[in-house]
Formats: sequence, structure tokens, C-alpha cells
Amino acid sequence: MRQAWAAVRATGSLGERPVQAALTLLRCLGREGPTLAGVVAWQARRAPERLALSDGTKDLTYGELHARVQERAQAWRGAHPPGTLVGLECGGGQVAFVVDLLAGLRLGWRVVPLAPGRADMGLASPPPSSSPPVAGRGGWVPPRAGRPVLMTSGSSGAARLVRSAVRPVAALRVAGALLDALRPHRDAGVVLPLPLWHGHGLATLALALGVGAPLHLRAGASLEAIWTTLETVDAEVLAVVPTVLHRLLAVPGNAPRLRVVLSGSAPLSPELAAATRARLGDVLFDAFGSTELGVLSLATPADLRAAPGSVGQPLPGATVRIAPDGRVLARGLLRRDWHPTGDLGVLDASGRLTLRGRADDLMMIGGENVWPAQLEAALLAVPGIVACAVLPVPCAEYGQRPVAFVEGDVDEAALHAFAQSQWPRRLRPVRWVLRPLPRTPLGKVARGDLRSGLG
Repeated sequence: MRQAWAAVRATGSLGERPVQAALTLLRCLGREGPTLAGVVAWQARRAPERLALSDGTKDLTYGELHARVQERAQAWRGAHPPGTLVGLECGGGQVAFVVDLLAGLRLGWRVVPLAPGRADMGLASPPPSSSPPVAGRGGWVPPRAGRPVLMTSGSSGAARLVRSAVRPVAALRVAGALLDALRPHRDAGVVLPLPLWHGHGLATLALALGVGAPLHLRAGASLEAIWTTLETVDAEVLAVVPTVLHRLLAVPGNAPRLRVVLSGSAPLSPELAAATRARLGDVLFDAFGSTELGVLSLATPADLRAAPGSVGQPLPGATVRIAPDGRVLARGLLRRDWHPTGDLGVLDASGRLTLRGRADDLMMIGGENVWPAQLEAALLAVPGIVACAVLPVPCAEYGQRPVAFVEGDVDEAALHAFAQSQWPRRLRPVRWVLRPLPRTPLGKVARGDLRSGLG
């Protein structure tokens, strides 16, 4: 707890009188409810004129954000009882979505953030924003403890709701460790070019609002607009997925003075880590976790130098072990019991975790375990290939053989020549599929779609 307290103080969010500020926070949480809405009420009470949110077209201070959340909660009061699963579509603007999200939490709803076009999930819906308040809804809203309920990304199959509740002690330990490693500060902005309906985006929202930092929401913006934001606002933290990071590095211009680039939600290749280091400096962190378990580990810049490709050591509050078959098992801020992450991995002598691919994609070729990630990493080194995925298909001779899906400016003859020069016959793909790869809304390759297409 001492480390967590020191990490919180280092963010500047407690000011010069930290004990009094912490007591004020507790009073706000007691009045507003123990949610992010209560934290915003605290920030508004302490610094109402500080910028809270900006999406490029609309800015809200903490005072304005708190007032709008209160207004929306009063208008929605009585629409659904506390504990109701309410789907909230992220389609009416990012700032408006944050207001609606916080209002739903304030009312005690279990809010399910949804991608645009996903409102038909059979969940309850909030009243339309333009509808007038129903009689009897006004006045003070009692404190409620709502929480977000996330959906899995759907990269390996159909998306599903994750209903696990946060374990408070584990969550405090994980949050304290993240603050200690990342060292965000209330005077330094955070840039988020990711959707808010995903765990990575929501976690960044909580981080920024929790320390009182300005959050620049740039989901859907062009790469040039994101780069301009990095150059022109006083931002120190950029939250990305590897696909966005790869594309941003190709944007010309002076490198912004970032202190933290936080990648996550998809594998970060050693090559991309090295390219980021060369362009932006030694500022890259890589977080690993899952929707079902929360954040589990964090690779620091030192980890990425010492063990390229690793996702770092498990965070305090999270535990990771490797099953005899190579599957990664973990427990963390959302699960007390051991739960498979769906990945294969190894732990090195320093306790760093390195992932070897998804467990469902492990290939058994001639009695040998072959990880698709091994072949994919080699293919990504071929000039012209921008993305690839390797999946197994049945084979009478070897049990299984790989099929390679490749996106990029390369022809099949070159791929055959590369495979023949690099791999024994059993590892060479029996089929090459050259096409743009399907992706989830977050930019991850939709391996489930590819797998279903194999028949």
C-alpha cells in the first residue's frame, strides 16, 4: 500500500495536502457512488476549470463534465433499476459517450459499451438523449455502484459478455503498480486514438480521469490528425495498439516529446519495438491481459530491450503460471481462480512472460508442436508483407500442415521461394491465400473468420 500511495502522490492528483485531498475523495465517492463518476465529482470539486476531455471538436472541463453527468443521471433516473445490463452504443461522439457512460455508472447500471451498429444485443437501452425527463426523475440521485461490463474482442470467435466483478484488493495492487511504472501526471495530457468500447480505451479513460489529466480522444481520426495532436498539445502519454503504432511511425514530421507509449491488446513484435525506440525514444511499454482477467503484466522499456518479444513480469495483484501443455493460466483483478488466457507461453529465469501464440492455433505437425507465431514472425520479415496469419489444416502425412494468409505487395512465387529456403517441407504452407485480412474493429486480425473460411 505504501508503494501505491507514493505512486498516487507522484501523479500530482493529491496536490500539496494529500491527506485532505484523499479524505475529500472518500466523501465524493460516498455521495456520488464508488465509480468513475465519483472520481470526476472529486476532480470537479478541486479543479473545475481544468480540461477533462477533448475530441477535436468539443472540450469539457472537469466542472462541465461533472455537471453534464449529473444532468444526464437525473434525466435517466428510474429508466432502469440498479444492476440492469444496459447497452451503450459509442456512436454519438466520444465526449457524449463518456457523459452517458458515467451517468449510467452513477445510476448503478451494469453498462455494456458497444461498438457502433451493435445496439441489437438484446440488452436494455438508455432513454434517447433528446427525450424529456420523465416526471418524478429529478432531484438528487442516491449513490450507486454501477460498473462497466465488457465484451470480448471476437478476434478468435464470437464476442461475448464478461460479467466478472473487480476484486478490490487485487485491483488496487495492479493500479498502484501501473501508476508506479507509467508515472502519469495531472499536468500532462493523454492521447487516445482507440475506441472507448474496448478495455484498452476504457482503462486509459479511467487512468486519465483518475489522475485529473486532460484526455484527448482521437478514435477515428486520421493518422496525420493524431500526429498533429501529439505535436501541439502538452501530451506525455499515448495509448495505442500495435497496428496504430506501426502506421503512426510512418507519418512524417518531428517526433513528439512523449514519455510513455503504452501498447496493448495485440502482440507487439520486436521489430516494431525497435522501430518505435528509434523514432520516439526509449518510451515504449507493452501491457498484456485479457477482457476476462484484466491487466496481467507490463513490459517496461528495459524489459523490451533485455527480452524482445516478452510482455514483462506479472504485475502485483496478478499471478501467471504455465500449464504442462504450455497454456498460460492466470488470476488477477477479475478472477480469483486460475483461468486460461487462451495463449501459449513461457516464463524465463527473470519471470518475464513471452507468448507463443493462441492455444487454439497450436499446430501438431509430425508429432512436433509448432506455434503459428514462429512462422508468422519469419513471414513478416519478407519485404512487402504487412500482415499475415498461419492456421493449421488436416494432413494425412503429418497430421497437420500450415495454411498462410498474407496481406501485402508480394506474389506467390516469391513466397514459395522464401518458404523453400527457410523451412523443411512439413512446415511449408500447403496453400497461400493472398488477400486483405479481416480485422476486428480494434484492428486485430480476425482469426476466427479465417478459421471458419477453411471449412
